[in-house]
Formats: sequence, C-alpha cells, structure tokens
Amino acid sequence: MSEVSAAGGRLGFILNAAHVAEPGSGRAVVHLYGKLQDGRPFVVRDRRPQPYFYVESSAREQALSLGAPEPEHVDRRTLQGQPVLRLRLPSPAAAAELRARLQRRGVPTFEADVRFAYRCLIDRGIRSALLIEGRPRPLPGWEGAPRATAVFDEPALRPAEWTPALTTLSLDIETDPGGRLLSVALWGCGAREVLLWCPDAAARAACPAAATPCAGEAELLEALGRRIRALDPDVITGWNIIDFDVPVLIRRAAAAGAALEWGRAPGALRQRESSGRRFSDSIFIPGRVVLDGIRLLRAVSVRLERYTLEAAARELLGEGKTLGGGGAGHAGRIMHAFRHDPQGFVEYNLTDARLVLDILEKLELVPFTVERSKLTGMPPDRVGASIAAFDFLYLSRLRAHRVVAPTVGAELDAAAAQAHTHGGHVLPSRPGLHDAVLLFDFKSLYPSIIRTFQIDPLGLIRQDNSDDDAAAEAAIEAPNGARFRRRRGILSAMLDDLFASREQAKRAGNAVASHAIKVLMNSFYGVLGTSACRFHDPRLANAITGFGKHFLLWAKSWMERRGLQVLYGDTDSLFVAGAAPADGPRLAAALNADLAAYVSAAWRLPSYLEMEFEMAFERLFLPPVRGGGRGATKRYVGLAQGELHFTGMEVVRRDWTALAHEVQRELYRRLFAGEPVEAYLREVIGQVAAGRRDAHLVYHKTLRKNERAYRALPPHVVAARKRRAAGPAPGGPAASADQDAQRDVIDYVMTVEGPEPADRRTHPLDYEHYIERQLRPVAEPVLAALRRDFGEVRRNERQLELF
Repeated sequence: MSEVSAAGGRLGFILNAAHVAEPGSGRAVVHLYGKLQDGRPFVVRDRRPQPYFYVESSAREQALSLGAPEPEHVDRRTLQGQPVLRLRLPSPAAAAELRARLQRRGVPTFEADVRFAYRCLIDRGIRSALLIEGRPRPLPGWEGAPRATAVFDEPALRPAEWTPALTTLSLDIETDPGGRLLSVALWGCGAREVLLWCPDAAARAACPAAATPCAGEAELLEALGRRIRALDPDVITGWNIIDFDVPVLIRRAAAAGAALEWGRAPGALRQRESSGRRFSDSIFIPGRVVLDGIRLLRAVSVRLERYTLEAAARELLGEGKTLGGGGAGHAGRIMHAFRHDPQGFVEYNLTDARLVLDILEKLELVPFTVERSKLTGMPPDRVGASIAAFDFLYLSRLRAHRVVAPTVGAELDAAAAQAHTHGGHVLPSRPGLHDAVLLFDFKSLYPSIIRTFQIDPLGLIRQDNSDDDAAAEAAIEAPNGARFRRRRGILSAMLDDLFASREQAKRAGNAVASHAIKVLMNSFYGVLGTSACRFHDPRLANAITGFGKHFLLWAKSWMERRGLQVLYGDTDSLFVAGAAPADGPRLAAALNADLAAYVSAAWRLPSYLEMEFEMAFERLFLPPVRGGGRGATKRYVGLAQGELHFTGMEVVRRDWTALAHEVQRELYRRLFAGEPVEAYLREVIGQVAAGRRDAHLVYHKTLRKNERAYRALPPHVVAARKRRAAGPAPGGPAASADQDAQRDVIDYVMTVEGPEPADRRTHPLDYEHYIERQLRPVAEPVLAALRRDFGEVRRNERQLELF
C-alpha cells in the first residue's frame, strides 16, 4: 500500500496513546502519537470521543440516584443476556468516580475500566497500524529536531496493515557515589557519543574527541534533550533503563531544575507507576517509546544465569564490558577512570550503550515487539501485558456481537464461583534409566482445544441465561461439565486467523512474526485462568485443561494398545519406550488419523489436535522423588545425539550453586556413558573440604520485595540484611544500571555462622553444608540408579584421608 491512498489517507503506526485534559473545558482529548510511512512523526488529536460504560437496564433508577447522567438505550446485552444502558461521562475522571460510587452500592458496571485512549482504538478496530484521512498541519519542531511533527485534528481513522522499521537509540548513564550524573552515552541513529561532565578547565581540556564536555548536570541534561530531539529516534532503549537510568535522570533533573523534554510534541517525560509491582510500569514520552533491554530479553524467554549487561553480552555476543565485568572494586575502577583516564571512561560508557543495541539487533527484539503490537493493538511498550492485549483483541470482536463485558473484578455467577482452576494433567513416571525413548508432543495443545471445542466466554452456556436453553440441546460438553454453543466462537475465529497467519509467516521465512504469533496464542489459556482478566471464569480454564487431560490419557491408551510403554506424560507430552526412532513420524501420523476420527464420532466436530514426534532419546533418566520410590514429576535428563537435555533439574535453576550445576552435568554424562562416578565424587568432596572450590559455592537468590519487609528469614534475606548492615562493598558505591539490574539478586554463601553476603564474608565457609546440601541432592539419584549410596561414598573418601 502506498503512503497516500486514493482517498488521500496516510499510513501510520501508533507508538503511544494517551488523553489530556483540554485547557478551560477540561474535556478529554485523545492523543495518538506515531510514525508515518514517509518517516515523519505524527500526532492525531481527537476531542470527539466521550468516555462511557454500561449498567444493567434494571439498575437505571439506582444509577440515577447515585449521580449518573440520563442513560442511553442501546441494543446490547451482558454475557448473561441482560439488557444494558450506556452512561456517557464528560471525562475519564468523572467516569472513574461514578464507577466507584456504583460499585460501593453493589451496582454492577460493564467495561467501566477500559482505558479511554484504548477504548477509542477498540471502537474503530485499529491495532497499531492505521490510515489517517485528513489534512495535516505542522507542529513547530523542537530546537534541533530534523523535522516537524504532522498534526491531524479529528481526522477519519481506519484500520490498516503496515509494518514500520523503527529507529532505535541506546542510552546509558554513569553516576558517582552520591548519585550525581557523570555522563550519558548515546549509540544509534547515527550517534556514537558521550555527554561528559567536565567540572573544570583541566577536565575540559582532557575531554576525549567522542565526548561533548558539559560544565554541570543542568547543562548535560539540557544537551541530552537537544540530542535526542535532533537524532529523533522512534525507540529509546537501554539496559534496565526503565528502573534505573530514567529514574536517576528524573531525580537529577529535579535537583538541577532542568526539563526532560525528549518528545516529538510538548510534554515532559513521565514515569508511569504500576500498582502492586516492585518496579515501574513504563515511561511515557510523546511520540517515542522506551523499551528496556532486560524486559525485551525476558519477553522472548531468553534464560540467563544473570541479567546484567555483562552476563547477557558474554552469553549472546561473546564480548563484555570494558573496565572489567563487575565484582568487588568495579565501581571504584569506574570512578578512577573518570578522574584519571577519561578516554577509558568514555569508551566504557559508550561500549555499554553499544552492547545493548547489538543484543537487540542480533535477536531482532524491536521487530518482534512491532509484530506483537500489530497483533494485539497494544503500544510497543505494553505488548508484554498479556491480559491487556487479550482484552483489546476480545473486546474489539465482542462489539460486533452487541455484547458487553464485565468490569474487572466483577463477581462471578454462582456456578463459576464454586469452581477452582485446575492445571495440566501429569502422569506418574517410571523412575530409573531407560534406553531408546521417543518424545511426542501435542502441537499447541490448548489453542487447538479452544479451536476444536469452541471454548469461548461468549459461547459458554450459562445457567442464569434463559436464552441458552435451546443452545443447550446441541451443546459441546467439556469433561468438567461446561457446555458451549456449536457456533464458531470469538476465540476460535481469532485462533483460526492466527494459525493461518503463522503458517504464512513460516512460508515467507518471517521467524519474527511467527514467534510473535506463537507467544500470543499460548497466552490465551493463562489469561482466562487469572482473576485479573475480565473474562475470567474457572469453567473456561477447566474446560481447556479437562480436554487436555482427556486427550493425554487417550494418547497414552493408544500407545499402550500397540504394545508400547508410556514412561511419563505431562500436560501435552508423552515419553514412550518400545519403538525405534524411525517409527516416530509413522506413529504420530497414525495417532492423528485415529484422533480425528474419534473427535468426529464423539463430538461431531473437526479436530485441530495434532501430535508431533519431537525427539528420540538414546537414554532417559526419570528420577524418583527424594526419600520415596515413586517417580518425580516435571524432572528428567535425556541424552539425544550426544547432547544432554535437563528439565526441572538443579542444573537449570539459578538458586543452586555453580558447583551443583557442574557436578550434576558430569554425573549424568558419566551415567549415560557408563563411566564410574564414585571416584569423581570423592575427588570433588575432597576439593570442597580442602577449600579449593570456594569460588563455586555462591548462591544467587532473588528478593521479591525489600529485605526489611520479610517476616520469615530464609538465608538470602538474612544475607541481604547483613549486607545492608555492613555498608558499601570495597571499591565504593558508585551506581550503574548493570548493578541495579541485579539489586534484586542476592549473592550469598553459607558460613559456620550462617548465611553472609558473598562480597562481605567474615567467617569461614561451612563445607559440610555444601557437601550435604549441594552435592548429596544432585548425586543421590545417580547413585541410586547404580545401587550406590552417598554415605558410602563419603565413608570411603574419609578412609582415604587416613592413608
């Protein structure tokens, strides 16, 4: 599609949406900021929309008595089939106040909590990309900005399809021990530069060529705003930028009396808090979006031992920071470089900014975010909010059915309130060492169940809806007793479109779009299972998991009827022994054919369920539960094509020591290879007892809240309190985003006097603790498979010490 359509429209992509109060009238004006296809920034300003929500028609008089305006009659009903009235309010604040009054008096409201700006997009069916039909006028650009923002006042808006390439600027700051701003590095959009505080003439004379000297914080902050506006990025990124860099800049700007105006339209940068969360929700900049490198990495499920920039860069890029990669004395090295080696300091700051952009580009994280925004309609910095994304999509389609949704937190009906949500079904495992095991998985099991059986909030037949009596005659009944209409549901239609789009993306080689679609589809079950979703109903979630259990057991029975042994199963997967690897694809195809016939005969429906042959293990170990003979769940180790695969074991958990990780890997390598393990274990035990493995005995545990807020005192909380009491670590307390990214992770060791911070240890290590609590647990399953005992290994090790 061309930038200007035959009707004169212009393609654009929304970066953020908000509303502001109009001066004088106080009327809410929707502002949509974004980027046009020709590269220009734009803002749509629309004062036409008016906030509204619904109440049941039967509540009309009570609503009026509580200060509601005269309701409008509308052809809409609740999910329970009750007619509703629409209440229009002069502002979002007035709507929120009325909603609170109604709820306090027990009057149910509907869609009263939908964000005003999002409501306008939902009503127009717009998901990020849009066609703007109207004549723009220029908004005078900021000082140094390369182009003026195009302003559209109350244009016609229509949904469109366009994928923009967003420009990205990486930002990294450095501060001194008192929190004062030392420098800001910028990398991207053609910039490779540092804004550097140079307090005197000597410092300005020594300022490196890659840096711009600034006489103080106010000058540095003003220069930063000018450079951002001149570089004009769509995206500003950094490592922990939302929870460290920007909050620091806000504090320093307030102290210096400087403004943080980085946007493409008037308005200062704002930090939006999220209630109930430890960290900030997001940063609002008119016309730009802030994406945090750590959050983007976690969004694609990249698992790292630590989420510092140093750890991520080493793992993903094969390079790290300059001036060393953290640890004791790292902050001191930064301050020394700032005072005595400005060239090294600037290089360090600039490298940090570059590494973030390199990681994002290697993993295509910004294009991935754009694809998720297109799919969900959420702005790029909100695509990870799975409940809000589901809300946006489902409400958009629910409108066509002339049905309204409850406000979040509405009381469930009697049948739903009595139900409890159940998880995926797990089959008991057969513990021990097994040869030649095939792994089968249901492909996208829960989305496929939704598509097949029309599991849908609108399609659920409710006991309190008399209109459902006729539908109940031909209903699709789930194993949990929930019944659904046979007509195509909203969720099924959404998934039909998403499955087709994913296949198209795969054929086109668009891995980014394919992965974005997969993430969205897999979120549907989890969203329906949480009470924070307006469509939450345990009957929906349990219908999905009930069908999942049914078909897992059906597949198990199918395999066993063919003389195969099912060793274990979990939610959507089966581990099967008794067949050759070459039989895997044939078995999966035969099972799928029989499964389709079974679904057709039992429910008179086409099946979207599909079992895939996933992997062949040469050897598979299923551990027993500790202290018992039955098999453990969600834990196994397999060997496939010479590679070890661990699931649920200590080696994949960050809160176990490096020693446990190393020993567990080596023990299973030896077990699968048929090599002896006892001599190896005795050697490691001896090394630990002799103090030669101290560097591998550090625990890493996350603090979920401030250490002073804990009532119970697990070891990492004790260590955190001791760390606070001990004061700064050697090297000084200069802060960095990399350190702050780890402020919720406590590194501690166990000493003869209990847990202590790893970098402030004052007592000898408790080696007996590590032998019994780290080596014994990872060794015992392997020794049990060999009919050996850890105590015996220790006795032999002690006997050897006597010679």
